[in-house]
Amino acid sequence: MFAVLSSINSQVKGYVYSDGYLRTSCKEFSLDNLSSRFVHLTNDAIQQTSDEYGRFESGNKISFQQFQRYLDHAFPDKKINVNKDLMPQITRLVTDSFYATFSKIDPLRRQNSFEIFGYDFMIDSDFKVYIIECNTNPCLELSCPLMARIIPAMLDNVFRVVVDPLFPPPDFSMAKKNLMHDILPISKLELVFDERLSGNHCRELSGDDPKLNLRI
Repeated sequence: MFAVLSSINSQVKGYVYSDGYLRTSCKEFSLDNLSSRFVHLTNDAIQQTSDEYGRFESGNKISFQQFQRYLDHAFPDKKINVNKDLMPQITRLVTDSFYATFSKIDPLRRQNSFEIFGYDFMIDSDFKVYIIECNTNPCLELSCPLMARIIPAMLDNVFRVVVDPLFPPPDFSMAKKNLMHDILPISKLELVFDERLSGNHCRELSGDDPKLNLRI
């Protein structure tokens, strides 16, 4: 999953991108073999060294839509819905990470800045979501058709949220505006943190003094 922290006029906001992907392994999962990295570690750096990389899914990745079809087939009695049951858990975990790091993430309070983060999660047999890690400078490689769809769309959404307010695009005629509205995808960035609403509460919880925040 991707998330974004932006600071526009030194006001921090956090967003979660609602589209993502799952990494898969090139070997069938089994607890009988705990030593095989190709069974238990889905990192690209590991999977791509296997001769069977990409054998089942291009780039060893599947979309949320493909995962939903798998859930419907493998666990029909559970009636698990990715958007209703899993995404709210993911969004809550990302939001909590913003709350936990808000006062530390940009101590100099730069006037205009942003950063894209890559979050890794695991889902257990009860479909509870756990956060593994959050990566700065996540990989944006277009390593397969799925990534070639997700990454450019994500970046376009981010730039429209963090760049366009500072550098508005030139005026278009109404016809061109309507055309662009049809071409550009609807924003998939969900606002989950706003300093103006939650900043003081976060500072109180962390014991930080807002007077110590510097601006450059």
